[in-house]
Amino acid sequence: MVIDFSRTLQKALEKIGFTGEHHELSVHELEEVRTYTSSDEIICSYGEAKWSIVDLLNKNYSSLFDSSFDLYNWLNDNPKDEVSYFLNEAGSNSLNYSDYKAPSRFHLWLGRTGFVIAIEQKGEGFDAEEVHNLKIKENEGTAFEFFRNCKSKIFFDTTKKAKVVFMEHLLP
Repeated sequence: MVIDFSRTLQKALEKIGFTGEHHELSVHELEEVRTYTSSDEIICSYGEAKWSIVDLLNKNYSSLFDSSFDLYNWLNDNPKDEVSYFLNEAGSNSLNYSDYKAPSRFHLWLGRTGFVIAIEQKGEGFDAEEVHNLKIKENEGTAFEFFRNCKSKIFFDTTKKAKVVFMEHLLP
């Protein structure tokens, strides 16, 4: 299992050889539910944040891979691009199930041997262990299925009221 409920950000940063470079991309900082009047702006910020993560990764690591990361790999069913799947699946869950129906911000920590991506939401959070163990249907989509099967390590800020989902990705 690649979901690790005991993993911490500090351990992940040590594992990737964190270089001190951290990027934080704001999407929806307000503590209010996304509505039809605010959706256009929030969805635009959401898309820009995801592409910024991909662009930063490609800028820093493209020489180490045969191909670059690409959000379209999720649509084209290319599960080898775990970055694409993580950004789209975890991001989609935040848009659909978080209290404010939007991620608050995306994070990226760069390291010598890998990187950590995080999607943060505001509100109450969710019980990540319960969703995982019971395979709760209300969390439709394939985020947790992807989390269980990907090669990268998935972890949370806390297991019972998770507001941040992390992916620790090690370079080949």
